[in-house]
Amino acid sequence: MDQFTLVYGEETLPVSGDFPILGQTLPSFMLVDDKCSDVALEHFGSRPKAILTLLSLDEDSHGGLRLLQNTLRQLERWPDLQLIVITVDSPSTLRRARKEHGLPHAILLSTLRGRDFHKRYGVLITEYPLAGYTAPALILADGDNRVLYSERLHDTQADFNFDAIAARFHALELARNAAKQARDATGEESGG
Repeated sequence: MDQFTLVYGEETLPVSGDFPILGQTLPSFMLVDDKCSDVALEHFGSRPKAILTLLSLDEDSHGGLRLLQNTLRQLERWPDLQLIVITVDSPSTLRRARKEHGLPHAILLSTLRGRDFHKRYGVLITEYPLAGYTAPALILADGDNRVLYSERLHDTQADFNFDAIAARFHALELARNAAKQARDATGEESGG
């Protein structure tokens, strides 16, 4: 486990657990959706995903709704990404947030029955006043659940590094196009 801290107003709080890094495979999880159904990571199949952890959807400026809305605006450039938002909020709070704020393309999940998620994803805040909350973090993974990008916020009022995320996606797109061109060229040579 690494040493990581989160600034929340005047407080500096330790965050523990094993935060997934570039190239690692996402740990499996079993969480609860806004209908109180269990949802596993495997539920999302081979779709690329963005896992966003927040303090709470009831929190406005500190790692909550404002951060979610800013992140949604940035990630809409990549419509194939499935956005999975994870908080300690109850399923009824998730239902209310969806009703009040829309969020049609986001999957909202609660750690209500999945408390091991906090440590397995390196987002467990361990001290008062936020002990037990999930620290704000964003993890992007491909369809095989390999981490393409991961970032934890050091301050609950900050945003993610969207320029770095865009650069990462651009590099992946270039690599994918180069691989496709190489396959096409090889096919032409063997077929020609």
